[in-house]
Amino acid sequence: MSVILALETTSDVCAVALGTVEDFVVESHSAPRQHNKRILPMVDSACASLDIRRQDIACVAFSAGPGSFTGVRLGAAVAQGIATGTNAEIYRASTSLSMGEGLYRTGLARDEFTVQRTSRRDLVYQARLHHDGEQCRFVVTDRLVKLDEFESQHPVFHDSQVPLSAFDVLLLASQNRDEWQSPVNALPIYVEGDHPWQPTS
Repeated sequence: MSVILALETTSDVCAVALGTVEDFVVESHSAPRQHNKRILPMVDSACASLDIRRQDIACVAFSAGPGSFTGVRLGAAVAQGIATGTNAEIYRASTSLSMGEGLYRTGLARDEFTVQRTSRRDLVYQARLHHDGEQCRFVVTDRLVKLDEFESQHPVFHDSQVPLSAFDVLLLASQNRDEWQSPVNALPIYVEGDHPWQPTS
């Protein structure tokens, strides 16, 4: 099996997973605004734990958002840098799908459900997902919504209920080998309206 390095930097959680779905190591810390200092030492620590060289990594997967503007860009940059330096491919994991896999894996969600993550003030990133027992897929893709305008007939889960996990990024990369790409495509996922600044007239 191909060795995958997975990064999760889209929230206060800074996490790394390395290996395969069957044999892996995970490092995870709550590290608000400290991701840039922690992420590379965590990668080195994970490699040392499994006695894996960076050159042995076939794919660098990263949680591509939407999420923290700085965190998403950091994850993309680190993934691109490591992949370029090791001739690995990259995988852009939807943060919502990663969260959905985590909810299903831990038994919190089944069938159709909604995931939310805080954006800013009263806004959340929201997606409706369906898990068929094999894989999580979008019913409605990510969008930015106001909390007071939100209604759902399906169970709703916020990321405060389940920490984002680098293992679920690794799992998505393993499930979607045909979506591995060149490092030049290590780009974040943004949604319409996801920008805190407005142009001046």
